[in-house]
Amino acid sequence: MKSTCLIFLIPLVILQVIFLALPLYSEEADLFKENKERGIAFMSGGVSQTEREILKDRAKGYSLKLVFSSERGEYLSNVIVKVFDQENQTILITVSNGPWLFIDLPTGMYKIEASFRADRKRISRVKIEQGKQKVFHLRW
Repeated sequence: MKSTCLIFLIPLVILQVIFLALPLYSEEADLFKENKERGIAFMSGGVSQTEREILKDRAKGYSLKLVFSSERGEYLSNVIVKVFDQENQTILITVSNGPWLFIDLPTGMYKIEASFRADRKRISRVKIEQGKQKVFHLRW
């Protein structure tokens, strides 16, 4: 009798685990979904080592990588980032979901402004060249 119950329970438990795991998988896929604003693609994340590995692979073609951390080296998220073109027009405003933000900017000159807890950092000359990824570390 006990073995018959186990035969029926095991598939039910397996199905329950699968149904509980599906939403987690779709949330991870949405987390790394490429976003676009005014034709500029970007994505962020990197809270865990797994996220950083996924982002590193997906963002190979992006022209700009921003890394956010504290002075002690702790990664930061929820950084507000603004990108300005040569005419000082805002072309992108976003909030990072993690310490890494990738932006695919066309070739040209840009300015970056990043704010964390009302403290603002600026990069006044960002030269984007075709086929190269620029990396900037911003520390608060």
